[in-house]
Amino acid sequence: MRMLVVSGRLDWSVPTTYALGMVKGLLKRGYKVQMVCRGGVFLPLFRSLGIEVYEDPVSWLARRRMCSYLTDFDPQFIHATGGAGSLRIGHRLSTVLDRPLIHTVHSWLKSERSARSTRSAAAVVVVNEDLREHLVNELRIPKDKIRVIPYGIEQEVIDRDRNDFSGIPVIGTVGRLEKGRRLDDFIHAASLMRKAPGEKMFTILGEGPDENRLRAVSKSLDLDGSLTFAAPPADLASVYRAVDMLMLVSDWGGSGLHLLEGLARGVPTIATGGGEILSLLGEDGICTLVKPGDPEALAEAGQGLLSDSERARQQVQKGIDHVRDHFPMRTMLDNLEALHENICNQVLS
Repeated sequence: MRMLVVSGRLDWSVPTTYALGMVKGLLKRGYKVQMVCRGGVFLPLFRSLGIEVYEDPVSWLARRRMCSYLTDFDPQFIHATGGAGSLRIGHRLSTVLDRPLIHTVHSWLKSERSARSTRSAAAVVVVNEDLREHLVNELRIPKDKIRVIPYGIEQEVIDRDRNDFSGIPVIGTVGRLEKGRRLDDFIHAASLMRKAPGEKMFTILGEGPDENRLRAVSKSLDLDGSLTFAAPPADLASVYRAVDMLMLVSDWGGSGLHLLEGLARGVPTIATGGGEILSLLGEDGICTLVKPGDPEALAEAGQGLLSDSERARQQVQKGIDHVRDHFPMRTMLDNLEALHENICNQVLS
């Protein structure tokens, strides 16, 4: 099959790592792939896979030239991998190239404009049942357009042992720095944990429009020297190796793939429990859950896990087993391939 993948900016985010896993897997299955994006640190990694990657141009003339190249490629469909940027580009290219659009939704759609564009897609992929209900009940997207296809994690990254919390442990969070992620809670929890016995470090791995405000919050709590901000490299394994404990905090979802990536790599994890997180876990003991909006509980959970390395090791093993059993990459790719074939058959009929 010939697939045009459309993404927004290829920085550290759920849509980017989702796109990377999808493209790598489908290339191995014989797909022909080209891609349009808005640049970003992951762009060279995608190009290293041997695919043509175009940066979405600003000028009308450059866009026209790009569309002529894409017309020559003649994709059978367009798959937008999530986020408002990919949806806008995908919707435009679907109209210009007259090809069906598939859109993957990772979290709640926050604008009517995104909802309108998603309704116009030939098919919508959601990563859990909660999102399906949100799209059907709140945004009036026809349920027969929606396919629930959970995340897949590459098998070869799952079997890794983690050290205990000897030395100075690093407690980190990862993801896009934007409002709604409750990263203030992580910063306040870090401030509380720093006052507890034992030296420890904290890191926020990500980029985004809320970074300056979050840095100001950190400075107001006198966390300079204890909490660092860093832009993650285009290397998933190195990011998760950089932390001894992962804290994922969010109001409205969009961190589920990071949760599974961390569990797969044997990182003891604490997460704010919500519909998305609960739907991915399904049983107790895989990670520690706390209520959203409660930094005191987050700090208490972090201290509790640091002081009980045996419980942390048990969580690590359960997390590795859970991801292996319930989120294999081959299942996600099988389901995507079946959807792609179905969409192409509808176009031909």
